[in-house]
Amino acid sequence: MNTINHLYYLYLNPLIDANKYSTIAAWSLAIARALAASKVDPQQVFAEVGLNLQQLESAPNSRIAIEQMTSLWRYAQQVTNNDAFGLCVGQYAYPIHFSELGSLLINSETLAAAFETLPHYGPLVSNSAAVSLQRTPTLLGFTITPLNGVEISHLAIDAFFASLMLLGKQMIGQQTLVKKVDLQKANVTNPATWERFFSANVEFNQAQNCMWMDRAILEQPVAHRDQHLARQKESSVQQYLTQMQSLSWREKTSQGIHTLLVDQQPTAAKIAQMFNISERTLSRYLQLEGCNFRQLLANKRLELAHHYLVNTPIAINCLSDTLGYTSVSNFSRSFQKWTGQSPGCYRKQHQQNRE
Repeated sequence: MNTINHLYYLYLNPLIDANKYSTIAAWSLAIARALAASKVDPQQVFAEVGLNLQQLESAPNSRIAIEQMTSLWRYAQQVTNNDAFGLCVGQYAYPIHFSELGSLLINSETLAAAFETLPHYGPLVSNSAAVSLQRTPTLLGFTITPLNGVEISHLAIDAFFASLMLLGKQMIGQQTLVKKVDLQKANVTNPATWERFFSANVEFNQAQNCMWMDRAILEQPVAHRDQHLARQKESSVQQYLTQMQSLSWREKTSQGIHTLLVDQQPTAAKIAQMFNISERTLSRYLQLEGCNFRQLLANKRLELAHHYLVNTPIAINCLSDTLGYTSVSNFSRSFQKWTGQSPGCYRKQHQQNRE
């Protein structure tokens, strides 16, 4: 089997192509409302990227593949000619449309408590990024880190931050909640647009996407919360997530590996901990599905290596670190075993094929 056919086989192999990264359809409905407000026909825009707006409106809890969602964002930006379109979408992302999660957030005791739940329930909105919180004595930073090799529109990041800020103001009144915003995006046309929207300093071309908020404001009690309703909605959110994550253990493990590769070395123990099972139980589940953790880790590394070598200029030594190898030689040796080529030759061949 030659190298090209070998890779073609690998990418058809379900051990590799089993990610199922998606976004809740409610986000697309917010895009539709923002398009209409911009005097653009949302039906036509959705049709251009292969989505049926009427079907999505009737099933806001359904899922849209992240590739298709990113295409929708890209096309929406193109037809509106507005690189700040994500901020507009954030204004139309109503909590009530995000399954039971919106109600759960609104009925939290404090904004801090609401935001503390999001890293756990974030996959309901999208399982294509790692959501985490950072803390200083005075600030809480809500951070969104796209998974390696999964393309997420910068507009989606803008929209998520915008919707969180507006939700906060809805819950506690018009206060200066946001203190600073860091965004990975660069080369925006008018940076002042973001600063006016957030009423805070916004810095672009940063290492992370993080919205920093005032902890003192976040700790203020929320008026009119319904504790009983909050418990009820939390149960509903858990049920939705269980249904959404009804993937095979091979698929769930592959997703977990991808998430951990953002900033740490994946291990079977860490993946098992994600799903509240023992490492031995995880091993048994994978064995029943005809695979093991080592295979899935190797497959995910190959998938990401292919992405970075073909689509980015990342140096091979940096790529080795990104994929969790202890040395460049170990990475090169593994890649040669997979493909029959060194990483450098593989990149050169794909560059030549494009020319």
